[in-house]
Amino acid sequence: MKTARNRHSIRIMGIFAVWAILFSLSACSSNEIFSEFYSFPDAQWDAKDTVRFEVPVSDLFNAYAIYLTVRNNNQYPFRNLWLFAELQKPDGTLRLDTFSVKLADVYGKWYGNGVSLYSLSILYEKPVQYPDTGVYVYRFRQGMRARVLEGVSDLGLRVETVD
Repeated sequence: MKTARNRHSIRIMGIFAVWAILFSLSACSSNEIFSEFYSFPDAQWDAKDTVRFEVPVSDLFNAYAIYLTVRNNNQYPFRNLWLFAELQKPDGTLRLDTFSVKLADVYGKWYGNGVSLYSLSILYEKPVQYPDTGVYVYRFRQGMRARVLEGVSDLGLRVETVD
C-alpha cells in the first residue's frame, strides 16, 4: 500500500515539476521587438525586387541592436552577398548604405547554421537609440552582378532591445 502511495506522490511531484519548468520558461521575456522574414519565390532574388521591413518604434529610451539574417542553399554561387540598404525615418529622411555579407569561407564552407539551407545572422547596426517614434522603413536590394540570384531563400530583420 505504501509503495502505491509513494509512486502516486512521485508521479504528482513529477507532473508539478514539469509544469513549473514550463511555466518558468514561458515567463522569460524576450528583448525582441520586431522579427520578420521575406521569402523569395523559388529561392531567386531578382535585382529589381526590394525587400521592405516596417519597424514600429514607440520607445526612445532603449538602445536597439538590428540583425539581418540571410538564408541560402547550396545553389548560391558566391561567397558573399552585396546589399544596397535604405533606411527611411519617420520624418522622411533617408540613409543609404552598401555592404557585403560574407556567407562562405575561401573553401566554400558556409558560415551559417544548417545542412542544405543555411541561416546566417549578422549585426547590421550596432546598438542605436531611435531619435523619433514612428515607423522606420528598412529596404534591401541585392547588389550582385547577376540579375537573378539563385539560392537566396529568405532575408530577415530582427530588432532587439539592448540591456
